[in-house]
Amino acid sequence: MRFLIIINIIYIFSTSYGSTPINLSLSYQGGYDDNVMRFSKKEISDASSNLKYLGGSKTFDSYVNKIQFGFDKTLYAKNKKEVIYNSSVALSDYVHNSNKDYWSGNISVKYKWGSYRNLKYSLRHLNSYYLRHYIDRDLSLNDLKPCSFTDNDQYLSISNRINKKNWYIISFGFLQRYYDNPFTEFDLNIYYTKVRINKKIKKYGTISFQINKSVADNVTFTKTGISSDFDRSYESIEWYMPIKINSPIAIVENFGISFRQELRYYNAEAVNDVLHAGRDHVDNKLDIWFNKSLSENLDIVISARFRSRETGSSYSWVRDLKSFKQMQLWCKIKWGFSYDKY
Repeated sequence: MRFLIIINIIYIFSTSYGSTPINLSLSYQGGYDDNVMRFSKKEISDASSNLKYLGGSKTFDSYVNKIQFGFDKTLYAKNKKEVIYNSSVALSDYVHNSNKDYWSGNISVKYKWGSYRNLKYSLRHLNSYYLRHYIDRDLSLNDLKPCSFTDNDQYLSISNRINKKNWYIISFGFLQRYYDNPFTEFDLNIYYTKVRINKKIKKYGTISFQINKSVADNVTFTKTGISSDFDRSYESIEWYMPIKINSPIAIVENFGISFRQELRYYNAEAVNDVLHAGRDHVDNKLDIWFNKSLSENLDIVISARFRSRETGSSYSWVRDLKSFKQMQLWCKIKWGFSYDKY
């Protein structure tokens, strides 16, 4: 709620200052997720005989509806220098799993002094994102409770040109991932750095390469119930390579493919915490998308994501429990227009 108040205050300010138009956008995204709660094969087998694992849902998959409203405005413009404000609010509805419904929002302010040259501050809020039902081991060995977390993420990034066709982006961020009761023992403060190199290939498109480094501190370690005796801190490194190609055929404006791989290592070494001790995982995400401009203000994007996580552990049951596969299919329609009261 506080996040929405901040958005409204900045919106009032942005609309009352300057003679530049307000750019508005409205998008609808419909999709399908074949493994909403990221169940492993073993968990799917267990849930088939014990529906409590589904948390009230009747299926492992779901259709998804997302609606997003965004607006941006140039607060200051002189020569090549601009100050640009941008914000958005999105609602997500999971048709076959109401536990997954959530809202999110984002605000950012960018100071731009040339092509690919800018300094940007961004604040993102993800509200009560449901994972699945887990056992609350502080109270029971078999009772399942819903597990959700809220993200407050902020980062500062700088973009600058290397030459006419190449530029870089460096970001420094702080993410607070705090869990709803009764799972506060998982609360994390995550510090991350991102470095991205982009290359524009004339007539063909762009290719980028990005490295992310994260350190997550389990801030509630030993501070809550019995289950907080296990350290959930971890370190991760991720690389990401998106390729965007200008389409040679009229039916598609452009299309692209990206691959992302994260390697995560947990700090826990307690002999009585075999679920986390010595555990790591490799998380792979392959994305494919096609974009078409239907008109000057109307775009459509069709995309697919294929995800697989392979967990490493000395215990085969941990590997089987924490590895999963997921497929998502999406169609997004975005309408944008400008409002100029001057």
